Amino acid sequence: MKNTLKKELREKAKNHKITMGVIAVTNTINGRRYIQGSLNLEALVNKMKFLLNGGQFNNSQLQKDWTEQGSDSFTFEFVVIIPSQENQYINERQEIKKAEQTFISEINNDLY
Repeated sequence: MKNTLKKELREKAKNHKITMGVIAVTNTINGRRYIQGSLNLEALVNKMKFLLNGGQFNNSQLQKDWTEQGSDSFTFEFVVIIPSQENQYINERQEIKKAEQTFISEINNDLY
């Protein structure tokens, strides 16, 4: 039984598609946003929450708001999703950076 479960989990992990794109962390109290692109948005959310909860996030204003207002005052939203392409000539990091810059230029809210 254990081996069957392990095999299923391995297959599920192999078939899991990684989400690339841009995330917006929004403070629901003051409306400020923190924008960041990544090759793996799910991993980025986990990393950000870990650092914010530990008081070690690199953006001091976001960290201050998180510490003072608590995690319930923030939303994490995938604002741009870049589909995975099997083209070796496309630089995915550059595509993410372009999407990040485009999103930032389109919004008018306060940013961190």
